Amino acid sequence: MKKNLLKKFLTGLITAVILLNPLLAIAQDSNKGGSVADESLQDLTIVVATGAVGAVLGLSTLSFVDTPKEHLKNIAIGGALGIVVGVGLVIFNQASKSAMTVADTLAPLTPETSEGLARSEFSKQRIAENYLMQPTVAYNFTF
Repeated sequence: MKKNLLKKFLTGLITAVILLNPLLAIAQDSNKGGSVADESLQDLTIVVATGAVGAVLGLSTLSFVDTPKEHLKNIAIGGALGIVVGVGLVIFNQASKSAMTVADTLAPLTPETSEGLARSEFSKQRIAENYLMQPTVAYNFTF
């Protein structure tokens, strides 16, 4: 009976790991311009998978106590901690993706952008000529 239950548990665990593997979803993200729905589904998969792994770890602690019925809260605590870790991982991935997006937008200067830069410098020079010139009226007080 115990061997049969253990065999079913391991089969279910292996199936869950294969189906909900968040690393597989991350590794297949070769296109940087994925849709919002795909990214949201990937993030949700990561959170659910880490929550499930946390619950399984909480479930595994029941074998080390004398009365497992009194410690069923370990499953919920493990699941909650797994969800927290998953949300942290999603936040880290999104922040890293944002940093990469910003780095990709900082392209080297091309003739088109340098022309825009020349216009900007011309504009700054024009403003400086109009507003930062020496005063034309001078007051001289002598006593």
